[in-house]
Amino acid sequence: MVAIVLVGGKSSLNNDYSELPFPLTPVAGEPFLYWLTQWLKTQGFCHIVYSAGANADKITAWAQHMASIDPTLCLDVLTESRPLGTAGATTLCAQRFPSSFTFVVNGDSILLADIQPMIHQLKQTNNLDGIILGTNVPNAGRFGTLETDNQHRLIAFKEKTAGQGPINAGVYLLRNELLSEINTDKETSLEWECFPKWLEQGKNILVLESGAPFIDIGTPESLKRAHELIVEYQPIITGHRDPLAVA
Repeated sequence: MVAIVLVGGKSSLNNDYSELPFPLTPVAGEPFLYWLTQWLKTQGFCHIVYSAGANADKITAWAQHMASIDPTLCLDVLTESRPLGTAGATTLCAQRFPSSFTFVVNGDSILLADIQPMIHQLKQTNNLDGIILGTNVPNAGRFGTLETDNQHRLIAFKEKTAGQGPINAGVYLLRNELLSEINTDKETSLEWECFPKWLEQGKNILVLESGAPFIDIGTPESLKRAHELIVEYQPIITGHRDPLAVA
């Protein structure tokens, strides 16, 4: 299976690294994308596709360097000719590098969970169309939350409010049929356009919650915390310790 990493977004941080693509922001001595790639490798992904936008040449240079020092990895970069949003970028990569399912993660966060049960569940459940990983954080209002029913099926994405509930951890596993109608010629959001449409169509999307550490670099505070968490959980990220299970 191919892992798609969305790295086309721009940083909102005004710091010394604002000229870099956001996922290349240094964290604990390496670009954040290095740690995300290491985590994907421990989860069994050897072919990783980075969907790049602004400063794609820097993502490409980094990926080439990374592949040169780790020949077990196949790293590709697909550059958007225009901003495509999370849905358009995911679909373009899935079309170019077809796989049995579409697995996609955001390039600015890591949920240190074991995702193999997630993959197994989608493969074994015929009436399941997709799975989102969720997690609970103290400042859920910064992210928005996932509304679910008593069977943990997705009902809606909630806007960024101070409500209760798991946040979207930016980890999706989707049946490829869901992407068949997405237009790759325009900017489209998975979260705010596609998932609501799929729910209206009666698609069955499951939310699995995890208590695993969640690391993101979206604010100066979380970037500082990311340094600490990467150091603390480096054995999990690099595969020297087992990740936490998904509920």
